Amino acid sequence: MKMTALLSVSGLHLYYRTSRGPVRAVDGVSLELKEGETLAVVGESGSGKSSMAYAIIRVLPRNVQRYCGSVVFDDAGDIVSMDEESVRRKVRWKGISMVFQGAMNSLNPVVKVGEQIMEPLIIHLGYTKEGARGEAARAMVDVGLPDYVMDRYPHELSGGMKQRAVISMALVMKPKLVILDEPTSALDVMTQANIMNLLKRLKRQYGLSYIFITHDLALASELADIVAIMYAGKIVELGSAEDVYLRPAHPYTQKLLRSVPLLREDREPEFIPGAPPDLVDPPPGCRFHPRCPYAKEICRREEPELKDMGGEHMVACHFTGELRGGADGLG
Repeated sequence: MKMTALLSVSGLHLYYRTSRGPVRAVDGVSLELKEGETLAVVGESGSGKSSMAYAIIRVLPRNVQRYCGSVVFDDAGDIVSMDEESVRRKVRWKGISMVFQGAMNSLNPVVKVGEQIMEPLIIHLGYTKEGARGEAARAMVDVGLPDYVMDRYPHELSGGMKQRAVISMALVMKPKLVILDEPTSALDVMTQANIMNLLKRLKRQYGLSYIFITHDLALASELADIVAIMYAGKIVELGSAEDVYLRPAHPYTQKLLRSVPLLREDREPEFIPGAPPDLVDPPPGCRFHPRCPYAKEICRREEPELKDMGGEHMVACHFTGELRGGADGLG
């Protein structure tokens, strides 16, 4: 029996209005996530990863030019077509929460940490201050924070403690899906490892689903059940972690994997030539073709569609059969 998707995204577009023209940050993204799964979204800076997350949870800036498609979450309905009040009441923080990039930017520097964790309970669920304090204390215990942090200001905490506080804010309303936008990017290696172990434990303990956004393929492998590779606002490869890491079929995925240093192999890391395209004026055809070593005339003319390689492994490349397995993976 096939499991029903917790999150189903279809044809999602998010363009930003600028003086130079629309920035096509998310340009026709489709994916599904089942309950208890982790989707890792991987790509270079500027590939549209964070914009996709904002579009899913519908936290949008004022300069949106186009926002359309379908984002169906659980039994709440389509987030894109909902009015703002319904999104706030049914979905945001209660069903889907988000840990934004840069913990310090997510915390108000002049409000105590405990009060910030309590706030959504008071506003969205009508808790009294005393009841909210008890729930906030439990959420802090879940992420390994001591009691005294409740009455501390953000500047009094270390980077790892601030990140744990932000994660507790995301969990305090017991959502089914948590979006994590580069949750370890500003942390040292040991603190990164501690946060990743925390996320694994919380997933097992509460059956959480994650969307884990990162530019680090090695880090994504720690949590991922499914991997989506994004390039220039589009998903170019989507599949199980095993398929994407061991049998990459898109040249961009292969290049990303070859850029990761390996401990057990004497192989020089490779670099990807060139730079990601300007999303105000992306190249025609396949958006990766200016940097692709296998590009041919058809790549410059026609945009490839995501094709099923078998076992729900989807790849957007004109030459998937020829290139599949062309990388060594992470070893």
